Amino acid sequence: MEKTGKRALGRPATITAPRETILTHAARLFAEKGFEGASLQDVAKAVGISKAAVYHYFPTKQVIYDEIVIDLLSRLREHVQAEIEGTAPFNDRLRQMMVAHASFFEANYESFVTLLHGFGGLSRTLAPGQVSVRDEYETMIRGLMTDASASGELVMADPAIAARAVLSMLNWMARWYRPGGRLAARDFAEEYFQLIYNGLRPR
Repeated sequence: MEKTGKRALGRPATITAPRETILTHAARLFAEKGFEGASLQDVAKAVGISKAAVYHYFPTKQVIYDEIVIDLLSRLREHVQAEIEGTAPFNDRLRQMMVAHASFFEANYESFVTLLHGFGGLSRTLAPGQVSVRDEYETMIRGLMTDASASGELVMADPAIAARAVLSMLNWMARWYRPGGRLAARDFAEEYFQLIYNGLRPR
């Protein structure tokens, strides 16, 4: 049974960047075995430290999962924002957003699989930090679609629904995409962009 409570337990690990290292290995194990299938003992073994050392940094497996999600979503938002040229035409900005999202997904594949599997049912009650950073990212995408609708470049009844469609197409890749194939994730994002943009352009 996992220990609970806010007090740090066990001795600190004698490894470089212990928190980040634990999160990296935990994300890989959650992606491979699922949240329920991976234990804290599995995480400790993968990192090469004792289970007590893991407890020193994270009181429960759920806390590890929550931190993986918050860290991933925060870095995703920052990465995508940095790739979008604010003064570019809408079609360029939408393409930049979708390609940046897909490229980040491929570069952080294991953490992304952990994130999407959790949102799919393993962690139905999201931590406040997860909700906040998720909403900030979705708001950014809705802003893009709202601008396109207001300018008349794209026709849509509800920009929020269109934004969710974009995110759903990109996020669903975590269910079937495997790195190392003939096409990179960004190649699929390019195709998705064409479907979205050409499908919503006024006739």
